[in-house]
Amino acid sequence: MIPRSVKIGTQVFSIEERDPKKDGMLSDGSYGYTLDGKNLIVIDSTIHPSKKQVTLYHEIMHAARMSNEGGGIKPGKGATFEEWEHYFIGIWENSMLLIMQDNPKLVEWLTKGYDPKLK
Repeated sequence: MIPRSVKIGTQVFSIEERDPKKDGMLSDGSYGYTLDGKNLIVIDSTIHPSKKQVTLYHEIMHAARMSNEGGGIKPGKGATFEEWEHYFIGIWENSMLLIMQDNPKLVEWLTKGYDPKLK
């Protein structure tokens, strides 16, 4: 069963599954979305379970970015690939590690894999 919340830094985001026929923000073909001001992550209830895992992780990354804006000083014009790579890794390293540490049930759910025989 999909977790009902995720702790991201100092914030707790609720996780809801919704029918795209009843949620206009899912009617454009999106599998999920994140509302920063409401601390809410919404996932399409009709998609395949393995797609839900990827979608939830995707939305958690949006929420992590929203909750942990930063990443240091952006590299300037002409910066090397390595400078940009380290800038982007710096945005995510602390928040993603904290999310995994604060939400072991979520990590278990995301990493268990999908076995079609266990529907």
